[in-house]
Amino acid sequence: MIRRILFVDNNSNTSREFKETLSSVCREWMVESVVNGNAAMNIMSDTQFDAVISDILIPGMDGVKLLDFVNDRYPDTVRIIHSTFTEPEIVLKSKNTVHQFLMKPCSVETMKNTIERTCILRDLLGNEILKKTIARIRTLPSLPVLYNLIVEEMHAPEPSLKKVGDLISQDISMSAKILQLVNSALFGLPQKITSPQQAVVYVGIETLKSLVLSFHVFSSLEDDADSCGFSLLKMWKHSLKTSRLAKDIARAEKSDRKAAEEAMIAGMLHDIGKLVLLKLPVRYNEVMSLVETTGCSHSEAEYTVMKTSHAELGAYLLGLWGLSGSIVETVTFHHNPSKLINNMFETQKDVSKEESSETKTEDINSNSGSIEQYTSGFATLTAVHVANALAMQENCTSETTSFPEIDMPYLKKLGLAEKLPEWVGLYKKTMQLSEAKFG
Repeated sequence: MIRRILFVDNNSNTSREFKETLSSVCREWMVESVVNGNAAMNIMSDTQFDAVISDILIPGMDGVKLLDFVNDRYPDTVRIIHSTFTEPEIVLKSKNTVHQFLMKPCSVETMKNTIERTCILRDLLGNEILKKTIARIRTLPSLPVLYNLIVEEMHAPEPSLKKVGDLISQDISMSAKILQLVNSALFGLPQKITSPQQAVVYVGIETLKSLVLSFHVFSSLEDDADSCGFSLLKMWKHSLKTSRLAKDIARAEKSDRKAAEEAMIAGMLHDIGKLVLLKLPVRYNEVMSLVETTGCSHSEAEYTVMKTSHAELGAYLLGLWGLSGSIVETVTFHHNPSKLINNMFETQKDVSKEESSETKTEDINSNSGSIEQYTSGFATLTAVHVANALAMQENCTSETTSFPEIDMPYLKKLGLAEKLPEWVGLYKKTMQLSEAKFG
């Protein structure tokens, strides 16, 4: 697919390197480079770009201001910061403007993959059918004030766990639910937790953030669920199981703490689009009727009725809320991750054919390390996809050989299909823990 890319960097050597290398690796891409913000605005007035990649420290205006301009004038353009400048206040300032933040030095391969992945997600969430579906919804759940306050505290020069706990304790209902959950077998903590402050210490701020978000959406859509005969409790339990299992899978794959927490958060929020769909009761009832009469899956029925699904609806909401691109990406593709990577694999195969005979396509496909590097960020998607699929299938044992909800071609491409027995073992442990009642 043709991509028009613009690099903005006062180091002309950096821009020239990416321009030359990307142009040779992605022969259909059209890559331009300029050295300051004014030149970028001038060239964009004549040419429409799919992505703008800018350093923060550029002459005339900083990169964040430039991408603010791009966001206002060309909202469909992917916006990426590529910089060594990482002052926390600047990063926080850019979070609602920038799609991705890449640290220098960044490899050409990582840059290419980031551009491609972000463009794919943009194209999907910019789908006119999705926009029309969302337009029918008069009110979407707003980002909870409590979540904003917690995030603000996390970005303080000296964040206080006590203050985060105090914030949560201001909401009596939320405090009760969090304490009920963290004292359940799912967390297996060594002692009974009696306050939100203790909960923050034992389960971590990221966990509490995801719980605050999910509690807020569940409570704000309670009336819609009742009117549609939708079981919030059933979905809540499924989300908890998926969240716990996704985190366990990420840990088993030696992911770092941040990646494991991200898998947990994405697992907690992966089906949030089902709650958004409750805002469209007529469409929801059509979907449920189709499921009951044909036996198809919910996702298949949603695509038939709306030409989109709860996955895209949920990702759209989380994108509006400014959650990380990786979480939005995971929610979007949690049923069919091959949709995200197929195009990138085909690109990689085409490139490998043009390289020297020393580079073999089969080497790329068989080397899980190369695949992981090539599909940077796939681990969270993999963990949540598998966790959700196993939780949906239920009753999996070590003898189970068929996994209808799992995208097996995706796992095989990543060289991870043989991991399934190990993940099923983790699933059994999670199911045993989830017997605790959540109320």
